[in-house]
Parts: sequence; structure tokens; C-alpha cells
Amino acid sequence: MNTILKGSRWWRDWRKKSNGDSAWQVRQLAIAAVVWVFLTAIFTTTLFAHRIDVTVGAFAPRNVFAPYGVVDWGATAKAKQQAAAAIQEVYTTDGSILRNQKQKVLRDFAVIEALAQDDAAPLTLRENMAARVLPIGVPNTVWGQVLSLPPTALDQLQQDSTVILESVYSNGVRDNAVGIGEAKGFVSQLVAQEEDNPGFRLFLTDFTQSLILPNMFPNQADTVARRQVAMNRVPEVKILKGEQILQAGQVVTVSDINVLRELGLLDQGFDPGPILGSALFSGVMVALMAAYLWVLRRKQAESQSVALITGVIVIVAVLAADTLSSLSVLDYLIVPTAAIMISALVDTGLGLVVAGLLSLAVATLIGADLNVALVSFFGGIAGVFGVGRLSQRYDLIRAGIFVGVVNMVTLLGLDVMQGAGLLQNPVWQQLIWALLDGVFAAVLAMGSIPLLEGPFGLITAMKLIELSNPNQPLLRKLQVEAPGTYYHSIMVGNLAEAGTEAVGGNSLLARVGAYYHDIGKTKRPYFFVDNQFGAENPHDKLAPGLSALIISSHVRDGIELAREHRVPEAIVNFIREHHGTMLISFFYQKALQADTGDGVVEADFRYDGPKPQSKETAIVMLADASEATTRTLKHPTPQAIEQVVRKIIKDRLTDGQLDESNLTLKELDVVAKTFTRVLTGAFHQRIEYPEQVLKEMERSKKRGNMGGKSPRNIRRIGGNGPPSGPNSAG
Repeated sequence: MNTILKGSRWWRDWRKKSNGDSAWQVRQLAIAAVVWVFLTAIFTTTLFAHRIDVTVGAFAPRNVFAPYGVVDWGATAKAKQQAAAAIQEVYTTDGSILRNQKQKVLRDFAVIEALAQDDAAPLTLRENMAARVLPIGVPNTVWGQVLSLPPTALDQLQQDSTVILESVYSNGVRDNAVGIGEAKGFVSQLVAQEEDNPGFRLFLTDFTQSLILPNMFPNQADTVARRQVAMNRVPEVKILKGEQILQAGQVVTVSDINVLRELGLLDQGFDPGPILGSALFSGVMVALMAAYLWVLRRKQAESQSVALITGVIVIVAVLAADTLSSLSVLDYLIVPTAAIMISALVDTGLGLVVAGLLSLAVATLIGADLNVALVSFFGGIAGVFGVGRLSQRYDLIRAGIFVGVVNMVTLLGLDVMQGAGLLQNPVWQQLIWALLDGVFAAVLAMGSIPLLEGPFGLITAMKLIELSNPNQPLLRKLQVEAPGTYYHSIMVGNLAEAGTEAVGGNSLLARVGAYYHDIGKTKRPYFFVDNQFGAENPHDKLAPGLSALIISSHVRDGIELAREHRVPEAIVNFIREHHGTMLISFFYQKALQADTGDGVVEADFRYDGPKPQSKETAIVMLADASEATTRTLKHPTPQAIEQVVRKIIKDRLTDGQLDESNLTLKELDVVAKTFTRVLTGAFHQRIEYPEQVLKEMERSKKRGNMGGKSPRNIRRIGGNGPPSGPNSAG
């Protein structure tokens, strides 16, 4: 395992940092710890601040509103129980009961008919025997009337009993006292309608009632299933965000306590749960942000400014979400704002990470609202994409509109999935606010970004656009006091921008850095060939060592000027690194030739450095040398230009100047081709017209056909290159 770790790039980098200066690690860990503490405190304070200490039967000390929507499980369970109770018990009918009882009617009347036809026995004896055999409870006198009936009358009495029995069983007789009682009462009603003779009515009633048995029995499985269906149809009883739970002065009920407990608002004494949970949740947030920077953006992970500004934005965003949690119309504002700011100030990838983490944090603060989490996350992603190619402040507004549209469409999709009534005013109000929140997010970010750039030493595309304005004080100073250097810087900027874009770097940063890389020459402009314009070279009268010191000092002078004018550190790096630790070879060779035996120290003729630390500063170094050298070519053909460019790259590579820039050999080849193409367009040879053609052009000019151009101007037509002059190549 140890061998695997030692062989990994991560392990080597970590050991390298650990064995060297580890102060940055301690510093970044301290910043992460502070952010973690702040986030934990915000979450914990939010959870405890809304709690209330009440008991059943006490008076509510204040109004309490639901901080977020939640299901009232107690009320929901009660509603389900009521729905289940409304479903009557299901009974299953047993058809064999009626068949058996009808058979019993036949058997009983067979006995009655036999007793009625036994004329040999006295009537009183037959009455007593009938009462014993069929103990239905009628008096002997009634039995005497029945036994005295002729066979046809007994048959009719038998049929009446059967019909009444069928009528009763058709309605069903439930297996309980109530069901049997209802059936017997129904028998009495039917007999009263069918029989007028009191004796026969009493016999028919008692005889039929004696045959009543339950034929409907409870079906527990079917009953449970039907009640479960009824319970499932009961919707959850929801407490909406902002709904009043308690009113000051009202008596607190058990139901109120259950709701408060469900919302986490019931104070039950010291509870370490919220503190521990907040600490764990905040720890995961900070760890994921740190892991992204450590694994994918190592240079930014080492930047104190990046760590500080990320922590500040995340803390302020969470605090703002907590403060504005009662305003549901601003639910979708916080996350896109933070994502836009992180993307513009630090990194778009980190912006995506922050969007995801903050959307979950905001949803947690307002009660684990899934809609808020999803819409905020999608809006945050849209904000990151919207500022991915930021070049002017109007792009932020366009990004805000994009965020708003994404917010609205996402929320609309969720509403449709959840079956919301799209024709209801609250739904459309929420959709409109989701759209406006996106626009407000861009406006808020646009106003906040300039406040953070300076204090944290960061630079955005908008700031770079401002710095590239020719009316900036330093560029104006360079243009007036060192015009040759200004022209050179503009050319280097164009060259560096094309080369950086070709290798996927920050082309805008490279261009603006090139504009400022030589501002130190404004202190002694005429000591540099750019600004001598054919005048006497002052270095001819100076010792080589002094000349080298003056030449190298333009880097230090430039750094001082940049800091006086509060130029961002990202631009100062171009001034500091554009010569790296290169040898000032001309004066070094001159010193060697003039050496009288004391020796020449090479280090005295090198720039202070450091070497370029990024692709952008390295490409500006190459562009600076390539443009200056190409300018000296008498015949700047594409082949000659490419040869010069590749030699310059090879020399810097051999001298180790590009070792710390992260430029690969493949990228250097791309840069060489790009430089060649751009320089060929800028320094191609002008067309020299024959004298006869020039005279013809002069005559055309007099006739007004040449638009007022003089032959001298015509001679300088031929491409996009600069006008001829002391520092031009043509």
C-alpha cells in the first residue's frame, strides 16, 4: 500500500509540500475551520431560535408560525381512522342456511299434519304432544286451532311460513343480536299483513321466528381491505409554510404539541442533536469544497484569497437564506447569486459545487423543501453557465435572464408533476417570482463583485475589460511617455491573446497582462530601443554592468508603478515574470569582451525573476521576445518568422524559463504556429509600386479617384501591419 501511495502523483505532491513550506496548508485549514464554525453556528442558531417551551394545558406565550411546510401526521392519522370507521363491516351470506330452514319447515308441518289427522287421540292430548315436539311457545289453545284445520288450510299455512322465511333471508340476517332482532321484527310485520286470525297470526309469528338463524357472517379480510382502501384515499393533512400553529394566549392541546414536535419547534431541554447534526452537515459542505480545490484546482487551493472569498460568500449566502427564510418570494435568489459570484471571482467548477451545496443548505434551513432545492440548484447551474464567457457587464444581465427562465421552467415542471392547479393565482405568482429572482440575482452579483475584487486581490473578466481601456492612467502614461513601448505592448497583447486562446488559457488575462508588462520603461524610456527613434543610444556611454542594471530595473519599476495605481496582483505577475531569470545577453557579452581579468558574474546580468508561474505569463514572455525579434527582420517571410519564433521558444525552454509554467511541448508547438500566423499577418512585406504606377496614381488622385490618398500612403497599404517607423519591420 505504501508503495502505491509513493508512486502516486498525489502522494508526491503532498510530500513535496509537506517537506517544504507547509504554512499554506495550516493557513487554509484555519480558514476552513472558521467557515465550518460559522456555518455550524448559523444552522444551530436557526434550529434553536424557533423553539418554544410549552406543555399541554398551558397558554401559548407567543404566536408561532410554521417555518416550513410539513405533514401533520397526527391529524392525518385521525382522518384516516375516521375514514376507516365510516366503512361498515362486510358480511358474507351463507345460502345453505335458508335451504336447511325450508327443509325444517317441511318436517315440522309433516308432524303437525300427522297430529291433525290422528282422530283417535283426544285433542288435548294432541295439543300437549305438539307443544312438546315443537316448543315454539304458543299456548295449547292456539295448537288446538291449528290441529283443527283441514289439510288444505295447513298447506296454506306452510306456504305462508316458507314465503315469510324467504323474504326475511333475502334481506339477510347478520350474526349478532341486532341482526336477529331486526329479522324477527320483520317477521312480525309480514305476518300482521298476511294473517287476520289472532290465533293463526300468533302461531305463524312464533313458528317462523323460531326458524330465524344468522345467514350473514363477518368477512374480516374483506372488511380490512376496504377500510385500508378508504384510508389510502385520505390525503395527508399538511401544514403550509407560514401557517399559524399557535396563537398567543390560546390553550395548548395535545395536537398542538405533536405539531410542534413534528416541526422541531418544541423545546425539550438541552438537545445535542441539532448541534451535532449542524456540525456534521457543515463539515461535509466545507470538506467537499476543499476537496474540489485540492484535487482539481491545486493552485487555487494554495491561494488564501480564494479560500477567504469562497468562505465569505458561502457564509453570507447561508446567513441571508436564514434571514430571508420567511419571504418565500426570495427562495430562488440566494443560490444563483452566490454561484455567479464564485464563478466570476474564482472558478466556474467551484461555482457548480457551491450551487449544489448551497441549494441543499438553503432547502434545509427552510425545512427540507425539495422544490426549493431543485429550482435553486438548476438556477445556480444556469448562473455558472451564464457567466462562463463573461466579457462585459451586460453579460451579467443576460445571465440573470437565463437564470430566471431556468428557475421558472423548472418550477413549472415540478408543479405539473405534482398536480398543481396551473390556473390558480398563487402558482403563477410563484412562477413570476422565480423569474424575477434570477434577474435580481444577476443585479445583486453585479453590484457585489466590485466590492470583493480589491480586498481579496482577485480579478474578473469585467475588471480586465476596464484595465484594457486605453484611458487607464498607466496605459495613458505609457502611450505618452513611451509610445514605442506602448505600440510594442499592444502587438504583444494581440499575439499573447491568440496564443493563449489556442492552448485553452485565459486569453483576456494574457492580453491585458501584456498591455502592462513593460510599464516600468516609462521611468527611463530612452534607455530602451523601443523609444529611441534613431536618437543617440545612452548605453554607448555606460558600462555593461550599469546598462544591465538599468534594463533589468524596468521590472522593479513596473511593479512599483502597478502597486501605486492599485493594479491587481494577477497583472503584476506579468510584470514580474515576463523576463523570468533570463540573461541580458547583449550586455553580458559586452562585459565579457571588456573584461580585464576581474571576471564577470553571470548572475549580475540576469533578471530577478521568478520564472513564469502560469501559461499566460509564459506566453507573454514568448510573445514579447517574438514580436521584438521579428521586428528586426529585413525580410519577414513566413519561414523566417517561424524560424525566429521556434528559436526563441527553444532558447527559453533550454534555459529552464518554462519549467514552472505548466506548458507542454505540444502546447508550445501550437503557440509557435499561432505566433507565426499572427506575426506573418502583421509584418508581411509591403508592396513597392514602380515609379510609373506611382505617377499614374498621383494623376488619379488629382482627378479625385483615390479618395485623397497620397502615394506615400499608398506605399504603406498592403495589410494589417502597423505604419512604418523607427521600430517597424517594414
